[in-house]
This record gives sequence, C-alpha cells and structure tokens, in this order.
Amino acid sequence: GVSPMTEKPTVDRAFAEKFLKAVDSPLDYHVYFLFHDWWAEAPQSAIDEYLAEVRAIPNARACIDEGFISEPLSMARLSQCAPGTLGQGYHKFLVDNHLEENLGRNYREFNEQLHDSGKLDRLPDDMSFMMVRGFQIHDFLHVLTGYDSSLMGELALAAFYLAQLRFPYHAMRLAVTLGHTAYIKPSLTVPAMDAIVDGWAYGRAAKNLNFERWEDEIDTPIEDLRVRMNLDTTRIAAYAA
Repeated sequence: GVSPMTEKPTVDRAFAEKFLKAVDSPLDYHVYFLFHDWWAEAPQSAIDEYLAEVRAIPNARACIDEGFISEPLSMARLSQCAPGTLGQGYHKFLVDNHLEENLGRNYREFNEQLHDSGKLDRLPDDMSFMMVRGFQIHDFLHVLTGYDSSLMGELALAAFYLAQLRFPYHAMRLAVTLGHTAYIKPSLTVPAMDAIVDGWAYGRAAKNLNFERWEDEIDTPIEDLRVRMNLDTTRIAAYAA
C-alpha cells in the first residue's frame, strides 16, 4: 500500500459535503462558513502553499509584522469629509448599503475570538491577521475599485482580491460560484465570468490595495488615490453596462 507520507493530498470528504451545500445554495451557506469548515482537515501542503504565497507578496511582510488594525471610525467624522474624498465615498457606500454598524465592530476583539474558538487552530497567524484586516478594509476597496455591492460586484471584487492576495477565502468564493454555475444555474455563466475576468485583470494591473492604511486617507480625493494605485475605473463602466 501507499504510506501516509506519500499519499496525494485530497479534499476531505466530510468537508466536500459542506462545499456542495454551498454550491447548491451559495446565499444560504456562505463562503464565510465554508472558510471556517476547511481548516481542520485541510491538506497541510495546501496551507503551506497559501502561506508561502501571502508571504511572497511585496509589502506583505512589513504589514503583517506591524499588525495594524485601525481604531473604529465614526459616521460623524466621515460626514465631515469633503465631496470627492475617500471618506465621503466611504460614508455614502455605508449609508447606501445600510452598513453603518460595520464601523463599530472591534476587529481586535474579532481576531481574538477567532483564535479562542479553536475552529481556526491551523490557520497561520500571518493569514489570520490578513483575514481580519481584510474584513476591516473591504468596504474601502469597494469605493476605490468602483465595484458595487451587487452579487456580481462582490464576485468581481473577490477576483480582484484573489489577484492581489491569493487567499483561500476568495479562492473559495470563486470555486463555489463556478460550481453553482456549472451544475445548477448555467445562465449565470456570462455575467459570472465577466465579473471574474474583469476583477482578476483589474487586480493584476493595480497596485496592491491590501497593505495600505486607508483610514488615514479619508480626506484624500478618491481620484488622487486611484491614480496612485493605478486604478482605472473606466473598465467598471463597461462591465456594469
């Protein structure tokens, strides 16, 4: 027989059932749950490769070592930001999508809760930090990239993230969507692929958005930031059409 040391890495079959549950109904069994499900039985080689990918990204090491998690911003402060600034755009995005409560979340506490739960014991600390920081800046990335909060906008942003960060959460988002499209709802093929290809190409072309302190840039004009980070939103207009 084949010794355990030489067995080919496989997808845990109990996890596969949960993956198929998400593929069947992505809005009912969210990728956030799937992400938590994966770690206990994930192939160690896959975890190691993801960690190596994250650590190899320029500027990642300095960001992770610093471990910066912002103090909560306030809606009152954001409402004072001038028209055209990142803060004004961020404020509008939160209000339009009823996400004001996101500002009050204690992300340091959230990070501690993830560790204490035991569910993510095999999630490397570097990736745990990037996940928490990623949640904290997610809505900033919507504003900067121009992607809205629709299903296709979120899918495009997931592909953008994957192009820049190669993180399992975003890989799972795409895998679930493509599985659902392939086996359940083929009519999603064109809009889903348009969103994924757009987000992937956009993320590859832009400078990396994941290691910046966007909270310090709320008074900076969005267009100045887009020029700085090589964000060409003309493609979004074409995609949205």
